Amino acid sequence: MMTNAGRTRSFGAEISATARLAKTLVLKGSYGYTNAKFREFVSGGKNYAGNYIPYAPKNSLSLRLMQTVPFTSRWIDRMILSVGVTGAGRIYWNEANTLEQDFYSQLSASVTLHARNVSLSLWGRNLTDTDFYTFYFKSMNNNFYNHGKPCRLGVTLSFAM
Repeated sequence: MMTNAGRTRSFGAEISATARLAKTLVLKGSYGYTNAKFREFVSGGKNYAGNYIPYAPKNSLSLRLMQTVPFTSRWIDRMILSVGVTGAGRIYWNEANTLEQDFYSQLSASVTLHARNVSLSLWGRNLTDTDFYTFYFKSMNNNFYNHGKPCRLGVTLSFAM
């Protein structure tokens, strides 16, 4: 069931930057902050004024370091090594702010080989196998949480025209 809140207030900020640390080394980062609260909201006889709005992470973070290695091979143009971390939290899952997800982070990495219009990437996501939730809802007095994806490894082959 969805309900409309009487009044809310949201504000926040995001900052992002890219720094070239060396000719072939780049660091990218971003941070976001959100403060979203109910100003007026009564539901089921309960007053939630002053509580955080569900599903809005208070903090978000992303950092990525990329190293490009040029090749003089006739088969491979360059290799890109990448490692990064993303994070989000605290996230409240209900209007009462009694269910929450603390800040969590995930580590990722990849190695990509480029050759003219073809690239081959070996990658890993959530390498630390962080356990986190992406969604919550309540139905017929039962709580349902959707877990985030566990550690994944993969290969991607791309063609550009």
